[in-house]
Amino acid sequence: MIRNYFYLVVGVFCLLSAVTHEINGFATVFPALSNTNIDAESRITFNYLWHIIATENVVMGIALVLIALRKNDNAGKFIALFVMALLVVRWASIAFSTLTANWANFTKILPESAIMWALILLLWLGARKKEQ
Repeated sequence: MIRNYFYLVVGVFCLLSAVTHEINGFATVFPALSNTNIDAESRITFNYLWHIIATENVVMGIALVLIALRKNDNAGKFIALFVMALLVVRWASIAFSTLTANWANFTKILPESAIMWALILLLWLGARKKEQ
C-alpha cells in the first residue's frame, strides 16, 4: 500500500531521470565526445561522472519508492530530507557553474531549475504529511 504519494512521484521521476540521462549520454554526448580533440583521460573522467549522476538518481529513486510504501516514520523523513538537500546542492552547483561562466545562460537552466524545485517542494510536502 502506498503511504506517501509525494515520495512515490519523486522516486519514479528520479528513476525516469536516470534512464533518460543514460539514453542521452549514449545517443548524443558520448558520440560527440569521441569526435573531439579531448584527451582520452578527460573523456574517461566525463564518462564515469555521467554514469555517477545516473546512478545517484537510481539510488534516490529506489530509496524514495521504498519509503513511499512504508509507514511514515522518522527514518523515511530523514531519507527524504537528505534527498531534498542533495537536490538543493545539485541545483546550486548547476546554477553557480552555469551563471559564473556566462550570465546569459540563465534561461538555459530555467526548465531544469523548475523541475528540481518542484521535486524539492514535493519532498517537503511529503515530509510534512501526517500519518493517517
